[in-house]
Amino acid sequence: MLSPNQKKDKVIRSTDLDALACRLSCAQQGYFLPMDNNISKLVASYSKYLQFCEGYTNLSASRTFRMAFNDRKFPIINRGTYLRTQSISQIVEEFIKEFGTCQILSLGGGSDTRCFKYVSPNVKYLEIDFPETAKIKKLTILGDNGLRAIVKYEGEEHIGLDVTTRDQFNDIEPDLHTSNYHIIGYDLRKLTHSSEVLQFVDSSLPTLVLSECVLCYASPQENENIINIWSNYFGSTLMSLIVYDPISLKDAFGAQMADNLQRRGINLLTFNAFATVESKLEFFHQLGLKNSKVTDISSVGGYESTGAWFDEEEVKRISKLEIIDEVEEIKLLFSHYCLLYGENQSSRSFRAINNWRWKLESD
Repeated sequence: MLSPNQKKDKVIRSTDLDALACRLSCAQQGYFLPMDNNISKLVASYSKYLQFCEGYTNLSASRTFRMAFNDRKFPIINRGTYLRTQSISQIVEEFIKEFGTCQILSLGGGSDTRCFKYVSPNVKYLEIDFPETAKIKKLTILGDNGLRAIVKYEGEEHIGLDVTTRDQFNDIEPDLHTSNYHIIGYDLRKLTHSSEVLQFVDSSLPTLVLSECVLCYASPQENENIINIWSNYFGSTLMSLIVYDPISLKDAFGAQMADNLQRRGINLLTFNAFATVESKLEFFHQLGLKNSKVTDISSVGGYESTGAWFDEEEVKRISKLEIIDEVEEIKLLFSHYCLLYGENQSSRSFRAINNWRWKLESD
């Protein structure tokens, strides 16, 4: 029997499965070029191992998996997934291009496949997520020759192991460490200045921290704590932070979003606390982050006067993949998701962040 907090955490972990299903649908519709074949590898792992996770049985895991993957996603969901994924990937690519030797730290990396694209001898890539989620990703990597080669895994742990029982799954440590890749099973809400997880993070490297629909599940106080710890940890070294979160805008559509999520047991703790792009930006300002900027996904997609984050040819290409006639519906939905950027008080700055159009900025 799960406690109330365990039930809440199970629901939060299930949203990673939703995100994976959206990325798979998006890939199958041809949005991602080149095709990301690593998505299907993680899907296969979830299909196999979800039954061993806390609060699941074989039957309930199968039902959850079918609900996530069997229904075709609406075109507007595919479009939003593409804009969310590609806008952040663009920022990652420019960060790597500008700094060369650097570090990417993904909070709640979970089922994201971005790590396999960007980890390299010059780019250290770390992911921190719930232990069970990290464990599934670890098993995905260990069970695939190509992924082991990408992360430069040279050990023998669990390679070829056929995990068929809950006890076997529970016995596996969630962490995986190589020279330039780390996945760490850890609850970010428990992060402190003395947490062991910090030993794997190089405070001397310019670092881009990613939070993609993660901090919205933490309280405002937990948000402040998590961001302050990372900001202070790097000291005079540049730490750039990108946050993708839903916002309520405190309108009728936002209220309906919240109601739909509540029915699934999902409570977005920052949804109303930081309900607008203005309040998001002000929060970063209060935390002492500099060069802060914010926009919404409607603007990123080119549905507002600020113009798209993508060139004209790419906008035409994705527009032809699936026809969406209701432009006002797109603008309404996408305006409830924001992209927020800020930096610690380092002497350096990520200059290329100014390459994109932002709705609001603060020094």
